[in-house]
Amino acid sequence: MKILHVNNVANVPAGLVEGLRKIGVDAALYQPYTGINTRGKLGKLKVISNRIADTRALGEKIKRERFDIVHIHYAYFGMLGILGGYPYWLHCHGTDIRRNLYHPLFKTATSMSLNRAEQVFYSTPDLKVHAEKARQDAIFLPNPVRTELFEPKGFNGTANKILLISRIDKVKGIDVAFRALERVKKNNPALEIDAFMWGPDLDRFKDCGFVNFIPTTAHEEIASIIPSYRVIVGQFELGIMGMSEMEAMACARPVVSHFEYQDWYAEAPPLALAKTEDEIVERVEELIENPELCEELGFTGREWVIKYHDYIAVAERLARLYETWS
Repeated sequence: MKILHVNNVANVPAGLVEGLRKIGVDAALYQPYTGINTRGKLGKLKVISNRIADTRALGEKIKRERFDIVHIHYAYFGMLGILGGYPYWLHCHGTDIRRNLYHPLFKTATSMSLNRAEQVFYSTPDLKVHAEKARQDAIFLPNPVRTELFEPKGFNGTANKILLISRIDKVKGIDVAFRALERVKKNNPALEIDAFMWGPDLDRFKDCGFVNFIPTTAHEEIASIIPSYRVIVGQFELGIMGMSEMEAMACARPVVSHFEYQDWYAEAPPLALAKTEDEIVERVEELIENPELCEELGFTGREWVIKYHDYIAVAERLARLYETWS
């Protein structure tokens, strides 16, 4: 069985491909052209030309290398399969259906992509209601965490710093996070608070003064950064865990976040649950004052991720689904 994953969204496809290879499946990853127009009409024409050329190249690759299954990520990218004339599986990740399924510009392409897919997956519990509007047979596939890469290392229990790991984006609840972290900093002046310099709302916060913004880096390098923090702060708006939160848990660091879907698992994830500004402040300060609690929550979090999101186990589940179709 030969599998091609298309479009590396949030490193989920990369993790799936790596897991599939580990269990003996011939899997590859293709990154399509995703450039945007920043130079007026000529730039727009160039983007369109590049996308057409890339769509043709992808179709030729699929035909030449005879892939049994093409697994496309991000909903409206299913148009690649429609335009290329080949069957495809479609994987939804968030905004691609949470917003685009209802967006005046994207809803037609998104609905068409979902309807024509051989199989549809969604990656977080909140997407179920959206995916099933178009496909009642849509399947939840847990995000794969590379637990051999994201592992406990380098933390000596004394670091007086925390990391806001969420993208700087209002959809992640970034406003309440920053209000809470400002209070935490005032209460704990020696505490260092870091955040990655990424996200559409970065300009609103980059000069706030109480957060140190650090450059974004390669995914593999983040695995060596996370363990140096005492506490990781996640997202608070959607009530889900993204890859960043679960990768932090895999590094055995305690995560403060909002999660509403405990009943999706046989065991609820061991998070420091918080949603409101007061709750975030309380959870963060409780953890920075209690190293033993940090370690306890951190290591139970890693055990939970290994049990429910390890990339090998997720790949094995996906491979079984591939086998039933092929």
